[in-house]
Amino acid sequence: MNTTPNPASPPQVEFSPPSLSQQNAGQVENAIQTFTSVLENLQTSHTRLEERARRVDAELCAANEALGQKVSELDRVKQHLESVLGSIPTGAIVYDTQGRIVRGNDAALAILGVTRTDLLGVSAVPGLAGPNADGQQTEIECADGVTRVLVRRYESITLEGGVPAGGVEVIEDQSELVRAQERLHRLDKTAALGTMAGGIAHEIRNPLHAIQGFAQLLCREADGDSRATRHAVRIQEGVSEIESIVASMLGIAGEGELRVETFNARALVRESVEAVLQEREAPDLWTMEMVGPAATIHADRIKLRQAIRNLVANACDAQPAGGPVRVETTPTENGVTITVTDAGPGVPSKDIERICDPFFTTRAEGTGMGLALVQRVAELHGGVLELQAPQSAILTPNGHTPLNGASFALTIPTQTVNQAAASTTTAN
Repeated sequence: MNTTPNPASPPQVEFSPPSLSQQNAGQVENAIQTFTSVLENLQTSHTRLEERARRVDAELCAANEALGQKVSELDRVKQHLESVLGSIPTGAIVYDTQGRIVRGNDAALAILGVTRTDLLGVSAVPGLAGPNADGQQTEIECADGVTRVLVRRYESITLEGGVPAGGVEVIEDQSELVRAQERLHRLDKTAALGTMAGGIAHEIRNPLHAIQGFAQLLCREADGDSRATRHAVRIQEGVSEIESIVASMLGIAGEGELRVETFNARALVRESVEAVLQEREAPDLWTMEMVGPAATIHADRIKLRQAIRNLVANACDAQPAGGPVRVETTPTENGVTITVTDAGPGVPSKDIERICDPFFTTRAEGTGMGLALVQRVAELHGGVLELQAPQSAILTPNGHTPLNGASFALTIPTQTVNQAAASTTTAN
């Protein structure tokens, strides 16, 4: 038996499987590689997120800055609009879509006589018409009790796309315009009266003087107790009354030149009151109270005395059976105000607008010239005659009597003495 190995057979290699430690080492290495890869990916993603966050943050800062600029610009526009709204002399009321007031300028508050608290958030305020405003002149008693002539207009506010956003009511106080128109109308009437008075003065005064003279002759020639004497006396009284009417008409329509003097206004008041009482048959029926400090004024003494006499005479005529009359002299910043108040029936509201019209009177024996003359004197001096609500009382033998009749305030500004056009004297 041949035991020699066969040279053609391959050598036998013995295989041994990897050990458990080698397997674990490979798995750990793979895990480390996977973790490293994931970590690198996370770092890359984090870097990208940081870059994006920085970009977004920069964009937000830019957007916030732009928004802040827009807000500042809107604030400036709002302040500008508020300034414009507050500076215009016309009242403006802004309503929201529910008809509530959300804004009102200072002019509107003054016209309506309310405060901003009274206005905001409400829907109805005395003097406002809202969507019913018709643009017509309307006389309205406002919240402060003052009657004003208002013109109100309303315009709806519409945003883009036709979206309603409330409305604006514009209020215009035309009280001064109406008063100016009334003064112009009164001046026109005065001018017409002047033309008529001039004709009357020339055509009537000469015959009146002749009648007066013949009546005086008749009185001297007739028996003192005869009917002829009594008739002659009445003729003279009638002529005097006509002469007084003509003189009043000429005074109302007289020229605008003033003879300026320097005098004590209170002394002139006393003189005027005494003159009125001297003309009364029973002067003791009226209790006169003259109050106020001495006030020196430059004005036309004769015209002002005539005006005061008319006011005091009217106060007495308003109380034919007698009563209290108060004449108050109040110095003003540039002149004097003389207020005559009585305890008569007062002036009916329906007559207030006409009481200064020539020939308008509520008394059968009146001529309607007294207040018209006072008004003319005020206008010549650049002053004003106002009917006020009486707020005083006078001390009489029966105690304090309230003066709840008529109260007329005549305000006369002091005049500049012009040597070329006026004579200047001094009176105490």
